[in-house]
Amino acid sequence: MAGVDQRGNHAGLVKRLHWDLVGRMAIGMAHEIRNPLTVIKGYLQLQEKRSTCCMGESLDIIFQELHQIEVLVTSIISLANNNAIKRKPEDLNQIIEGIYPAVRRVAVKRGIMTELRLADNLPMMDLNAEEIEQMVLNLAQNGIEAMQASGSLRIGTVCKAGRIILYVQDEGRGISPEQREEIFDPFYSTKASNAGLGLAISLSIAERHQGEIEVASTVGVGSVFKVLFPIGKQ
Repeated sequence: MAGVDQRGNHAGLVKRLHWDLVGRMAIGMAHEIRNPLTVIKGYLQLQEKRSTCCMGESLDIIFQELHQIEVLVTSIISLANNNAIKRKPEDLNQIIEGIYPAVRRVAVKRGIMTELRLADNLPMMDLNAEEIEQMVLNLAQNGIEAMQASGSLRIGTVCKAGRIILYVQDEGRGISPEQREEIFDPFYSTKASNAGLGLAISLSIAERHQGEIEVASTVGVGSVFKVLFPIGKQ
C-alpha cells in the first residue's frame, strides 16, 4: 500500500508540475502577443488623428478586432496565473456598486433591463477587488448574452447560513443538464463569438477566494449563478 501511495503522490506531483509548466507557457505566450499589440494600437491611434473619414471607419473596425484579441489574451493570463492573490478587507456591495454602471451600459445596448438587490450590513471580506469586479462582469455578460431584448438581469447579495452569496440571475434560454457539466471548462461555448473563458475564469476567481459557484437553471426560463463565500475564511 505504501508503494501505491508513493506512486500516487509521484503522479500527482508530476501532474501539478505539468500544469505549472503549461500555465507559465500560456502566460509567456500571452505577454509576447500583448506587447506587439500595444505597439500596433499606438501607431493606429496616431494614424487615426491624421485619417480621413473613410479611413476612420476602417480604423474603428481594426480597433474592435484588436480589443477582442486583448480581451482574449488578458483572459488567458488570468486563467493561467492561478497563484495566491493579494487581498484586503473590502465591502462586497461597494465593489458591485462600482462595476454595476458598466454592466448596465452593456445591457442597455441589448435592450435588457437590470436590477440591483444588495443585502444590508454585509460583513467585510478579504477580497481582491479587481478579480471580484472581473467575476461580476463575466457572470453578467454571460447572462446578458443568454437573453433576448426585454429580458431582465438581477445582481444581488445575501447573507445566509454562514455564507455570503453573490448571485447573478437572468431570464435567458437556460442551460441543459448536459451543458451544465461543461460550462466551466475553458474554451467551452455555445456562441461562435465567445471564446468560452468567462465562466472558467469566474470559477478560478471564486476558488482563489475559498468560494464556490452553484448553478440553478431551467431551459426556457433562465439561470442563476451563485458565488458562495464562507464568512471569515476568505
